[in-house]
Amino acid sequence: MTATSETTPFSRTQAELYVGTATADITPTAPVPLAGFAVRLEPWEKVRAPLSAQVFAFGEAAGTCEALLVCADLLWWGPDTVADLTRRIETEHGVPQGSVVLHASHTHCAPQPGLTFSPLLGSGDPAYVARLTDTVLAAVGAALAGMEPVYVERGTGTCGFGINRRRANPDGTYGGPNPDGPNDPEVGVLRLGRPDGSTRALLVHYTCHPVVSADPQVSPDYPGAMRSALEHTVGAGVPIAFLQGCCGDINPNVVRDGEFHRGGDEEIEAIGRQLAAAVAAVLDRPLRRLPPLPPGGVAVRTHTVNLPLQVPSRDELARRREAPGIDGDWARRLLAEPGRLVDQVQLRLTRADLAGGLTLVGFDAEVSVAYGHHVKRRTSGAALPIPYTNGMIGYVVTAAQLREGGYEPDQSYPYVYRAGRFAPAVQDRVLTALDEVLGEPAPAQIGDQR
Repeated sequence: MTATSETTPFSRTQAELYVGTATADITPTAPVPLAGFAVRLEPWEKVRAPLSAQVFAFGEAAGTCEALLVCADLLWWGPDTVADLTRRIETEHGVPQGSVVLHASHTHCAPQPGLTFSPLLGSGDPAYVARLTDTVLAAVGAALAGMEPVYVERGTGTCGFGINRRRANPDGTYGGPNPDGPNDPEVGVLRLGRPDGSTRALLVHYTCHPVVSADPQVSPDYPGAMRSALEHTVGAGVPIAFLQGCCGDINPNVVRDGEFHRGGDEEIEAIGRQLAAAVAAVLDRPLRRLPPLPPGGVAVRTHTVNLPLQVPSRDELARRREAPGIDGDWARRLLAEPGRLVDQVQLRLTRADLAGGLTLVGFDAEVSVAYGHHVKRRTSGAALPIPYTNGMIGYVVTAAQLREGGYEPDQSYPYVYRAGRFAPAVQDRVLTALDEVLGEPAPAQIGDQR
């Protein structure tokens, strides 16, 4: 299958973007706990499928790197790992820390990629984190050494296996499949082409939690199955990276008797093939050639905003410290580290401009789908939101979700040792910050997207 373009053939004299790529195997070599599902404490049983990281070095000339993107089969990137890895990339390869974008697919079947979270969400293994850092660092060097001129093409399609997971239940709780809730079925396809027209690499953007399976088996979940299926389309050896969207309230539509259930090999493969088919359909149609940015346009910029928290008193923490499970673990950690008892948490937004009409907007958080709609709407689709980027502060929810309650606003934050649930002003703060990053005016509020 050959992708087609709406514009004239590419020539070397047009090249104003250089890209180097590398793929690294980040599969654990020894059994360690897997991260993502609470209280899954035993080490993994086997490797269902290997984990990988795809590295992309973007530059405006051969030998330069203005933006470095790493897409990995991980739950997220721990802030301690981000700090160490970006420092080493700058020291050993000369790419400034502020130019590095570390993104994760959010698979729940990989080891914990940091040592700062509750062990009840998957205990971090220092040996694995060290190996992960060394392996990615080596891949960065390979990507930088192999930069070549490319052009960027873009197309969109749809894939329907994601479903909202915040159903309003008769008992007043929220949780369960909600086919009428906000969702984002759009598939974004980015093709990096060589001057001869061949495919240098492919990036696929979709919005859905990779939680098809909860088995204690190492796996990239459906993004890995998608990559395997696409090899027959784009050719063996072509790097295929997955970009995760704002999937904080979106799960795979694997449902029995009206409730979510966890699948196995068959379900993972079926959903991966479904996404691969949607990508192949996009590649079968003419793609839109994106113009190169002017000199100095390829860049990564960081913006931070403080989000307000509702913080418990020390007396309340003292009462909860002997509670079983995560409540007690959270209370004991905050009492032992009083510096965590702050009434706000910093959200980091990372903007990466890669081509004309192509911007990635990273969040160091899990983000509800409504914010992804906001990013796309405000940029007419030019920007793609990529949470799970450069750290993790937990779920960022909407004002409506705060009022409703449920896992995302109320039960999740102790696992990242955040001091409390968000205060109602969080949505306005996030929207204002996004619009500063995007250079667009903010609407009064996020509405429901159906």
